[in-house]
Amino acid sequence: MNPVNTKPYQLPADATWFVFRTSTTITRPAILKLALDVTQPSAVDAAFMATAAHFGGSYYIDVVVNNAGYSLSGDTESVTEYEMHDEFEVNFFGTVRIALKAIEVMRQSKSRRGGLIFNISSLAGICTFPGHAFYHASKHAVEGWSESVAREMHPDWNIHVCIVEPSTVNTNFETSSKKKTKPHPAYAGNDMPARQLERFVKQGIASGVGFEPSAVANALYNVASRNEKVPLRLPLSVTATKLITMKLQGQLEELEAHGALSALDADKAQFDL
Repeated sequence: MNPVNTKPYQLPADATWFVFRTSTTITRPAILKLALDVTQPSAVDAAFMATAAHFGGSYYIDVVVNNAGYSLSGDTESVTEYEMHDEFEVNFFGTVRIALKAIEVMRQSKSRRGGLIFNISSLAGICTFPGHAFYHASKHAVEGWSESVAREMHPDWNIHVCIVEPSTVNTNFETSSKKKTKPHPAYAGNDMPARQLERFVKQGIASGVGFEPSAVANALYNVASRNEKVPLRLPLSVTATKLITMKLQGQLEELEAHGALSALDADKAQFDL
């Protein structure tokens, strides 16, 4: 398999950051704030054109933080065609549109500055929970797409990709950034897995289990500025690391337990991996 992020990344002293879904209260002369609907390709193109016009035609992008997204939760049987498509338009296709434009700018840099793209996935991009099927699907898509694209990058382009997998962050993610499907009567019982999870999440939020957005920002800056190789995946929080470890260990145990069922081509020539 093609290796990824093979060289250390060095953040330029005059680095330019592209941050999507950020605070509207940031006001500094070197900062350009733009309204952007990531579901509209023309809007994405216009944002990059406006950036080039503002900072000059020879501008470059060093770091992209791809953070647009929201959670769709509820009973999967009740999800409408619009709801499932909109979840993917924002979480997956929006991420893809921004990343592809950024890669184009980074790849064409005459100085080979390259760049670093942080695609914000989630703990939910690896681990799954009841009542969030399409949110999980969109984040799994971000994970697979990001890893594949990272393997496409020529080392000389100096373009690095990092998939960020936070757990609970103290934002409006569980309030105004959360959409819920219409309840389905078959899943209404208190003993249903999705209802149990809802109670667990509410208790966790009330007890303050999350961490501040500034901690995420500091972690990303740390990765970008330490002059070392960029990890392909970056779980954020002890909880995220533990749950992902448990998930991967469970998958490995399942592979080992059912190896005989998988060995359909055991008597044939194998790829030299």
